[in-house]
Amino acid sequence: MPYQIVNINDVNQQQSNIGIGVQFPFNGRAGLMSGTYTTKEQLISNLKNLLLTYKGERFYHYNFGTNLPALIFEPNTSHLKEQVSETITDAVSYWLPQISIVDIQTTTTEDDPTLNCEVKIKISFQILPAEDPNNLNTIVIFVDNTNLTIQ
Repeated sequence: MPYQIVNINDVNQQQSNIGIGVQFPFNGRAGLMSGTYTTKEQLISNLKNLLLTYKGERFYHYNFGTNLPALIFEPNTSHLKEQVSETITDAVSYWLPQISIVDIQTTTTEDDPTLNCEVKIKISFQILPAEDPNNLNTIVIFVDNTNLTIQ
């Protein structure tokens, strides 16, 4: 069977109908998983997956993930914000070197009493190579008493 080797960057720029991965969260229509068609979409899905995976959860990849889901339910102290930033930065720099974390803002109900959740984490990042330093992407994680939601 003949095949053709194609540069993935060329595919993303020329043909937007060729899927390169699976979109996170896995909630496609009619029970099917939605695909990603650009490198940017796939890296954002990979970042969400990394942040919500417990270390030790992936078989044969015991260091993959973060302890972020457990960490954000710890007592709300000043040390918590440092731990959240360090956990996210360490995991992303190791597992997703194509992503550069620009800023991590952790807001708690002590900081903002009008917050609809217990903790809000806003992660601003760039996908490398960053051609435009003003082109930031963001992911926001909301935590309340029973749920952890990522957008």
